[in-house]
Amino acid sequence: MKVIQIVRKFGPFGGMEEYVYKLSHGLVQQGVHVLVLCEEASRKAQTGIRTVEMGITGKPDWISHFRFSKKVRQWLVENPDKDRIVHSHERQSCHHLTTFHTTPFNFDRRKTFLHKFSPRHILYEKLERRELFGERVSFIVPVSGNLAQMITKKHPKASAVLHRSIYPGVDLKLSNSSKRKAIPDKGGIIGFIGKEWKRKGLPKAVEIWRALRKKRSNLRLRVAGVTGEDIDFMFEEDDDGYEILGLIEGRKSFYESIDLLIHPAQKEAFGMVITEALSMGVPVLCSSECGACELMDSEHGSILSCAESISKWVSEADGLLCRKTTIPVFERSWEAVAREYISCYVNISKGKN
Repeated sequence: MKVIQIVRKFGPFGGMEEYVYKLSHGLVQQGVHVLVLCEEASRKAQTGIRTVEMGITGKPDWISHFRFSKKVRQWLVENPDKDRIVHSHERQSCHHLTTFHTTPFNFDRRKTFLHKFSPRHILYEKLERRELFGERVSFIVPVSGNLAQMITKKHPKASAVLHRSIYPGVDLKLSNSSKRKAIPDKGGIIGFIGKEWKRKGLPKAVEIWRALRKKRSNLRLRVAGVTGEDIDFMFEEDDDGYEILGLIEGRKSFYESIDLLIHPAQKEAFGMVITEALSMGVPVLCSSECGACELMDSEHGSILSCAESISKWVSEADGLLCRKTTIPVFERSWEAVAREYISCYVNISKGKN
């Protein structure tokens, strides 16, 4: 079986890019021949994976998406192969299936008069419709049920080819040395990780930490994935007990160092940090807008609405830090993810023949 994966940036960079990177390696382990069409690829090990780099098209994003799709289309025309499956993770037009990783464009936002004439809005909407309703599209695969509902709410006709969710896998594993230690009554370490820190809820996480320190005077906050220069303004001169780690290479040590992950994100299609934390035995307090909360139960942590009062968030955080029991460790291999996609590919191949 030959499969082309389409993603602008191929490598272990977190989020969507990490999903494609890990999936591609999982497919190779299942005997699939994988070719990746991308703008740029990581130089890290890519055993058995061939990449074709088409060059960075630059910003703004709404134009670079269109330019990248033109390059991909041209390559596919110049390199025909009737037996291959084309699997896109971007706003493309020549794929058999697409994995939808993000909230639909402008979802649940009021359109103004200017939006109707904005070149940016017009092009994004066109690219999204083309991705979902291209003439060769057999499956739309959302990364969560939450995202599937958003897609069908905005595009009801998409339900005809909407596949069930295929959740990301997790590579991190809890070792004996990573076992959770007892949390002091007045202490504990809250963790937050995310590059898009505003949408992912860092301001609320800081507010929770600051309020909870009135009860837990030695409570610390550890922030990763964002640089200090971006968020220093959020902290007051008399604040202590917080660390800004910046961009980090490996996330395992981060999860090993915290007692609770807080992720009060808005419109989060999945939220891989949630399942990563759970795989490391770290309880999670997250918003109901995170797709990954579908995989949580009460033993894993707590799920609250973004609209819930800050006092409720503080109370839930304190309750999770007070727990004496360990949480069930979450497990999902990328090989399992790959097998679910192979089932899609087989169905597509049958339809082509």
